[in-house]
Amino acid sequence: MLNLAEELFLVALDEDEGWIAAPALNTLRYGLAAAFLADLALQGKIVVEDQRVSVLDPAPVGDDLLDETLQRLVKAGRPRKVKYWLNALGFRKLPKQVAEYLEGRGVLRADEKRYLWVLPYAIYPQQDASAKYWIKQNLRAAALTNTRPDRRGVELLSLLKGCRLLNLVFTKDERKAAGKRIDELVKGEDFGDAVAQTLADIEAATTAAAATVG
Repeated sequence: MLNLAEELFLVALDEDEGWIAAPALNTLRYGLAAAFLADLALQGKIVVEDQRVSVLDPAPVGDDLLDETLQRLVKAGRPRKVKYWLNALGFRKLPKQVAEYLEGRGVLRADEKRYLWVLPYAIYPQQDASAKYWIKQNLRAAALTNTRPDRRGVELLSLLKGCRLLNLVFTKDERKAAGKRIDELVKGEDFGDAVAQTLADIEAATTAAAATVG
């Protein structure tokens, strides 16, 4: 099964351009960092209390990306805020790193340093459809029908909302209804909210800096 960061990357991938869709260029790395934390929380490895991340179980989960993240949390030696980890883990080359793992797993294919399409993936029910197709179908079902998503689905919706990427899944006519349903589903989800707050803080700092220069 793909981890949350890999699923988030696939949703953000523009298959025609061969790289990250324009709306995600400045937000995706924080979303991927939050996805690592969310996955570790779902697997009982960490817990968030008062917006601080504590390690419950340092044992590896068998996923290289998640295990690397878990070890960084362990080495920190003390609980730190989610926002700290979003900045520490969300380095600029993180999307490329996730893409390379997806290529290694046979989900993406690279051609001249571009990811030109998403390959069929065995975990999904039809081999003639891409992993991205099934991820988006599940998200759309959760937001536009009475289908109740599992916890991972809720986390992914929360991350997409936090990264301001819901427009990559829903059409303009769908966004109002989908947004209302998603708000109900993701209420209280720590990681998506943390991404949204981090982006808001970055924008405020950038605006203030620009005003000072002017």
